[in-house]
Amino acid sequence: MLESLVTAIETLKSRIRDHRQTFQENESRTRMALIDPLLQALGWDTTDPSLVLPEYPVAGKRADYALLNRQGKPILTLEAKHLGSSLMENREQMLNYANMSGVSYAGLTDGDRWEIYKVFDPKPIDERRVLKVSIANDPTHECALKLLLLWRPNIASGQPVEANPPVIDEEDEQIDPPPPHKYTPLPNVTPVKREKAPPIVRLPNGEEKPLKSWKSLLIEVAEWLIREGALTERDCPISRSKNPNSYLVHLEPKDRSGKGFLGPEKLSNGLHLYSHGNPKTILDFSKRLLNHLGKDPSLVLLKTG
Repeated sequence: MLESLVTAIETLKSRIRDHRQTFQENESRTRMALIDPLLQALGWDTTDPSLVLPEYPVAGKRADYALLNRQGKPILTLEAKHLGSSLMENREQMLNYANMSGVSYAGLTDGDRWEIYKVFDPKPIDERRVLKVSIANDPTHECALKLLLLWRPNIASGQPVEANPPVIDEEDEQIDPPPPHKYTPLPNVTPVKREKAPPIVRLPNGEEKPLKSWKSLLIEVAEWLIREGALTERDCPISRSKNPNSYLVHLEPKDRSGKGFLGPEKLSNGLHLYSHGNPKTILDFSKRLLNHLGKDPSLVLLKTG
C-alpha cells in the first residue's frame, strides 16, 4: 500500500509542477486531478457512496466530502479549494460546521497542502491539528508516512493513529534521503538582526531564484507577480503601510507628497518599487504585496537550512 501511495504522490508532484496555473484557476480541476486521486490511493473510492459522500450537508452548508466510518457515519468532513487558496481563512468555519454536525475530524486541502483537525479537542486550533503536509514541498516518503493518518482503515476506525518515522539501520540504504536544506514559508521566517538573506527563494510556481540580499527577495516577489499578470499599472499605487500616502509600488518612484523613494527599483514592466529597509521590513513589504494582490505568502518558500 505504501509503495502505491508513494507512486501516487510522485504523480501529483509532477502535476502540480507542470500544471500549477490551470489548477489555480479552477476548483473542479483541482479536485479531479489532485484531490480525488490521493483519496483513491488512501483507500477512499470517491465514486462509492458507502465510503465517501460528496456535498455532505453540515450546519446548513455543504462539505465537499464526508468520509464514512465503519458504521456508515461521517467521521471526517473535507473542504476542497483550488490550488493556491488560503487555507487559513477557512479553518474556523470548517471546524464550526463540523462541530455543529457532530463530526469528529475536519480537514482542508488545495490539492497540495492537506490539514486535518480534531473537532472536539478543547485546545487552540493549531494544537488540534493532527496532519499538515505539502505534496509539492515535502519529501515524498515523508508525505506518504504523514498521509497514512488518512488511510481508510485508520481514519474509519474512529481512532486514527499518526504514523511514526521508520527506524533505519545505519547499514540500510535510505530510499528517499532527507533533503540537505529546509524551506520555510515566508510568514514563518523571523530574521535575526544583521542576518544574511537566505540563498534561494522558491516561488509558488516552483521557480527558484538566488538571493544576493534581502532587497532582492522583494524584487523577485514583485517580478513573479508581474509574470503572473497580477501586478500591473491598474493596481497602482500600492501603499507600503497603513498610511495610504506612502507607496510601495507606483508609476513613479515617489510618494503622494512627492517625496522620492528610498532604494527605488525599476521593475520589468516599468513600475517602481520602494525597496529600502531592514530584513524584517523587507519581509513585511513582501507579504503585504502578496496579500494585496490576492496571493498566499505561505506559498513563497525561503531556503533557511
